[in-house]
Amino acid sequence: MPCRLLILDDHLMLTQSLARLLAEQSDLRVLGQFGSGNALLAWLHAASEAPADVLLLDLHLPPPDGLTLLPLLRRQWPSLRVLVFSTAATPELMKNLEAAGASGFVPKSADAAELLTAIRVVHAGKRMFPQVWQSVAQPLDGVLPPLHHLSPREREIVGLVRAGLTTREMADRLSLSEFTVSTHRRNIMHKLKLHNVAALVQFAHEHGLS
Repeated sequence: MPCRLLILDDHLMLTQSLARLLAEQSDLRVLGQFGSGNALLAWLHAASEAPADVLLLDLHLPPPDGLTLLPLLRRQWPSLRVLVFSTAATPELMKNLEAAGASGFVPKSADAAELLTAIRVVHAGKRMFPQVWQSVAQPLDGVLPPLHHLSPREREIVGLVRAGLTTREMADRLSLSEFTVSTHRRNIMHKLKLHNVAALVQFAHEHGLS
């Protein structure tokens, strides 16, 4: 049975792009897209007892925001797993999200493969926080990799990842192809010995790349 998904984000273009991406996956099905927490709550109240499996939730919303919604969703729809999809990625935030009832976290700078993996992991009943927490709070060997390993272009791309831009948005801004940007991102991760975008965002924060 496909994973039934809901998307809550007040950026219409983003929700439409996500819906198109998810529609291409045979094991995923988008049931609804919402631009506000109130719209989501109205839909859930009108739906069945277990209307969906996973909610993709942005935190920065018109009231009620994501952190306000999380405890309410956990109480009233405990079977609905919430995967937070946001630009912020700090240990304190993730601790608060986990305590509030979220099942996982993916930064908006993640690529499509990372997001799809996170959705499937959360749908399977697992949590994403231990892996993300380790990557953000405890960099490899306790020391962040040296900045001089990166070229000026690679440093620029790291800053754009921290800013939450997608690969396509980076390509447009830098007048490069998406393939070239993706290649740069793979090279950056290899040079820095990092394993996911959350760790790269932390690297950018620690080194002032923006």
